Amino acid sequence: THNVKIIYNKSSFCLCHIRRCVILPNMIHFDDVDKAILSQLQEDSRIPYAELASKVGLSVGAVHERVKKLERKGVIKRYRVDVDPEAIGLKLTAFVAVQLESNSTCRTLLPEFQTFPEIEEVHSVAGEIDVILKVHTSDTKTLEDLLYRIKTIKGISRMTTRVVLSTELEGRPLEAGS
Repeated sequence: THNVKIIYNKSSFCLCHIRRCVILPNMIHFDDVDKAILSQLQEDSRIPYAELASKVGLSVGAVHERVKKLERKGVIKRYRVDVDPEAIGLKLTAFVAVQLESNSTCRTLLPEFQTFPEIEEVHSVAGEIDVILKVHTSDTKTLEDLLYRIKTIKGISRMTTRVVLSTELEGRPLEAGS
């Protein structure tokens, strides 16, 4: 499956991802054709422009221009392959809730988190917990070793871990304006 992540909002804010922090502009206005294009691309980002044009009722050139506009405006961030972690031996998924020391932030620790290939996502969150990490490992022993390594990062005061038993819904296509 190929996913296109769509990021939009009604006000500016910062999302802390594993690769970088991005300040997002105010929400971009979409018409029904843009929404249909985004919906199709989220289902199959490799769909040929001719087929996409047929599905949304535009010419190939018009679809190409709209897709390029959505890319320029940052609505379409990237095209990527959605790899099944279990298929590559990563059978265990967990969420690690991290409480930081008062002088630390998600942004300041992001370079440290990026050194761990097991960490797929890093989320700065509000509440008692400051950061949530989504991690993949091969088994519980490997998870334990990863947790010990993460605990050595200066600025972390406490961690709790939740092991995923099953994933019922993931990578759901986003609908513009929802």
